[in-house]
Formats: sequence, C-alpha cells, structure tokens
Amino acid sequence: MPDTADAAAPKVAQPAPVSFERETKSFAFTYAYPAQAAALPGLAAMLDAERDKALSDLDTQTAEAQKDASDNGYPFNPHMLGVTWRVTGENDVLLAMVAEISSYSGGAHGNTGYEALIWDKLGNRRVALEAIFTDLAAALEPMRQDYCDALNADRRERRGEFVAEADDIFNACPPFSDLVLVPYAGGDSGFDRIMFIAAPYVAGPYVEGAYENSIAIPTATLDKVKSEYRSAFIASER
Repeated sequence: MPDTADAAAPKVAQPAPVSFERETKSFAFTYAYPAQAAALPGLAAMLDAERDKALSDLDTQTAEAQKDASDNGYPFNPHMLGVTWRVTGENDVLLAMVAEISSYSGGAHGNTGYEALIWDKLGNRRVALEAIFTDLAAALEPMRQDYCDALNADRRERRGEFVAEADDIFNACPPFSDLVLVPYAGGDSGFDRIMFIAAPYVAGPYVEGAYENSIAIPTATLDKVKSEYRSAFIASER
C-alpha cells in the first residue's frame, strides 16, 4: 500500500530558465540564463545584478547618444544589447557557462563578444580559470598545437582554401590571451575539454563569425588542476 504521507507531499517546483526583455523607442535589451544557473541562488542573484546594471548602463548610453545626435544634426539609430548564457558543463563541484553578447550602437553593423563564467558550487562564488590551475600557462601549453590545428581545419572549411601560418592575424593562430576560454564537458563524467572561443575579428574577418573549438584535456593539463577542483575534471580521449 503506498505511503499516503509521501503521496500527499507537495512537489517541489524546479527552477526555470530566466529570460528578461525590455524594448523602448531608444533601445532593445534582452538577458537570459539557463535553469542550471537559476537553481543556484548565489549565482542567480549575481546574474540578476549584472542584468540590472547592464540595462541601466544601456539606458544612460542611449540617452547620451540621442542628445549627441540631436546636438550635431544626424539621425539616431536605436541601440541593442543582448546577453545569452549557456551551460558548457556541470557537476557537483563546478558549473561552467559562456555568454554570447550581441550589441549595436548605431554603426555599420553590430558586434559579438563572449564571456566565460565558472561557478564554484561548494564555495558559492565565481572563480576565474586561473584559479582552477596551479599554473594556467603551463596547463594550456600542451593543448596549443591541437587548438591551432582545429582552428585551421575550421578556417579551411569556411574559406575553402589552405590556411598557412603567417603574419596576417586572420591566418595566424591567435594567442590564448585573445580568446575566451571555458571548461567544457563532453559527457556526464566531468570536464574533459576546454572550449576556446575566438570572437569575430580575432581569428578571421567579421563575415566568418566566431570560431569555437573544444579541445580534449591531456594528462599533462590535468596534472595542473588544483586539488580542490581535481574531481571536476577528467582526461579525455583524443
């Protein structure tokens, strides 16, 4: 016979994705983050605060741009800012996300940028990628050639031609300092890859868009993960 107390227990509502929109005659603003982030109160509060600040800043900037356009006799084009977070991996220790940030401020075309976010669940705080490793530069160096090879393969596919290393920034392999890096989980066992994101203009002209390459974490990189985060990562088969 079923336990009537258990049967009568109310169901706990699961967090839902959060999406916010605001549109005026001067600007359009959107901000969204997934349910996994909404389920962590500290992270959700931080994202909500960042959303409110971004909206306030956009309101101020567009008011200034409108005044400047009026004072100087040229037309004002409404501005736009959109921030969309997506999860790149999660386990009991860390949640990793990346945001695509689309903006337009009246020019010939808009811009697209990216931001990484790593949330330490046990510490209830945001941590930088540098805080995950004992030496980030040394940890990433074993992945350098794999990244450059993957990027050039994508360039060949998009351009239909061979890409050689050259002084031209759109042919050279960009330094990691020009990229957005975030841990990536290809399965349910842990973070087994690092995603390297090159925004438009970093690895190719604007028309080619962004380049995203997730590279398997080798043992040499895994050895540089700090002990408190070691259980969140696994080496990946190449």
